[in-house]
Amino acid sequence: MSMPSKALIASLALAVAGCESGGGGHGGAAPASPALGTLGGAAAGGVLGSMVGSGRGRTAAIVGGAVLGGIAGNQLVDRPVEEQQRQQAEASRDREMQRQLDFQRQSALQADQVQRDIEERRLFEEWQRERASGSFSGSAAAASSADISQAQRYLTALGYYNGRIDGVNGASTRAAVERFQTNRGLPRTGTVTPALLQDMRGAI
Repeated sequence: MSMPSKALIASLALAVAGCESGGGGHGGAAPASPALGTLGGAAAGGVLGSMVGSGRGRTAAIVGGAVLGGIAGNQLVDRPVEEQQRQQAEASRDREMQRQLDFQRQSALQADQVQRDIEERRLFEEWQRERASGSFSGSAAAASSADISQAQRYLTALGYYNGRIDGVNGASTRAAVERFQTNRGLPRTGTVTPALLQDMRGAI
């Protein structure tokens, strides 16, 4: 093959690669760099055209072969690479989004646990203050409305109680407390105490 033919094939290959790279992107995906499929296809097509063509028609055969080869190389090599790059970019974005969602979910769970701990501490301190102020009679301590409300929430979560959360130690609440105490092997008193609240919390 003559030097002018080689130069023509190389120039055509670069031109075809430039056209395909400039106009063949998929939805903003970066073209395969350096468009090896297009370059290789154009060069191979040009060589084939130079072998097939003769005389004055040889230049046209080279040009046509280079164009067709470049298009084929772009479709068969570069486009699949672009699609793979696009899919990898989307997968990376999805993973990052999932990491952010997991972090937010974990943060929310931790915040909820902190609030529960604060509420439990508040209830315990309230019970201590009431006991110190003499609000209890005998050995059985009368639970506060807040204690009973918390017990009702725990018993609801554990499946022992399905009434209103009203802070009233009525018959349904006492029955639920007794069922819980029986299942836990505790004395059946039907009375809500801080120790019993702790047992309920630990059972959830």
